[in-house]
Amino acid sequence: MNLKKHLAYLSAIVVFAACNNSSKSDGFELTGTLADGGVGMNIYLDNLTTNGVVHLDSTKILAGGKFEFHTKGIHKGFYNIRISEGDYATLILDSNEHVAVQGSSQFLGNTYSVTGSEDSKLFCDVNNEMKKTETKLDSMRRLVDALINMNSNNKVKVDSLQYAMLKYYDDMMVPQKTYIADFIKQHPTSFACLAFIQMLPIEDYSSSYYALDNAMTKAYPKSSYVSMFHSDLENSKPDIENSKKIVVGSPAPDFTLPDPSGKDISLSSFKGKIVLIDFWASWCQPCRESMPGMIWVYNKYKNNNFTILGVSLDNDKEKWVNGIKELKLEWTHVSELKKWESQVVKQYGFSGIPFNILIGKDGIVLAKNLDQVGLNEKLMTLITTAKS
Repeated sequence: MNLKKHLAYLSAIVVFAACNNSSKSDGFELTGTLADGGVGMNIYLDNLTTNGVVHLDSTKILAGGKFEFHTKGIHKGFYNIRISEGDYATLILDSNEHVAVQGSSQFLGNTYSVTGSEDSKLFCDVNNEMKKTETKLDSMRRLVDALINMNSNNKVKVDSLQYAMLKYYDDMMVPQKTYIADFIKQHPTSFACLAFIQMLPIEDYSSSYYALDNAMTKAYPKSSYVSMFHSDLENSKPDIENSKKIVVGSPAPDFTLPDPSGKDISLSSFKGKIVLIDFWASWCQPCRESMPGMIWVYNKYKNNNFTILGVSLDNDKEKWVNGIKELKLEWTHVSELKKWESQVVKQYGFSGIPFNILIGKDGIVLAKNLDQVGLNEKLMTLITTAKS
């Protein structure tokens, strides 16, 4: 899964404004019934705008777990209702809708269901489908971790178990991406697509991005969300075209960037080694989630003329360095600390991270954007062939 530059409003910093705007609106109504207590507690309504998250309204949970909002100024877009910072339900609301929410006051984000808002229901449907995948992954992780603990003294067995987990993860991601692509094709004007399309690598699913942009721009020409999506997609077009220039069999563009100590490191200085250029950032959660698999591959092949060059899109040195330490990444790291303005973004033409390029001992591109299973198989083939 790639973390996109666009749709940044979905992870924006919450901005609180002390206000209560529950006087009657022209037609919007949001009601709910929450089980498991919560009577007397506040429930909040926030708007996820393209500039950040803005608190709109609050009300009390009454007897029977019931609450009600008649907030003014609702327009088509993303909203959260929450009881606490970490427990919220995401809704896609519009003016004049009469929306009803049910769930648990103790686990709102994991239990809520919606009626009266088609886009909110679609969002829930896809979100629940994603949770099924995550539940299966969690179960497999627990099983593999238990088996690894039982076989901690058997390196061959541990390697086999870790590889099995990596392959299981990647096998699970294939149908999930297909599901999302099919959902976007079937619901080309749903706001839910704006949230979930970010789970598709734009380099592989550019047709899905363009189709969604065309449909949403026609359906919602004045929407700030759609305008933002359109603008960022337009800005990404050169990156998509550039990515086609970095082809297998061509030389990898050289670059020189400073490491954490300030020493300049050039890609060309690794000539004679097989190198994985790993583009990441400490703020990128999918990047962080991919690191255990990356560490496993690195440790397995680091004594076979293989290394990793981590190229970060951080813009804060302290967070970058702390990320390296926290994740225990032992390979070489460089960064311009310019985020998406870094020269390597234009050179290598990518618009989402994590992203990687595998280059051979002669500096020629061998593969692009490998998952850990694909990287392991590619390195195994290269190293076995070199020894034969």
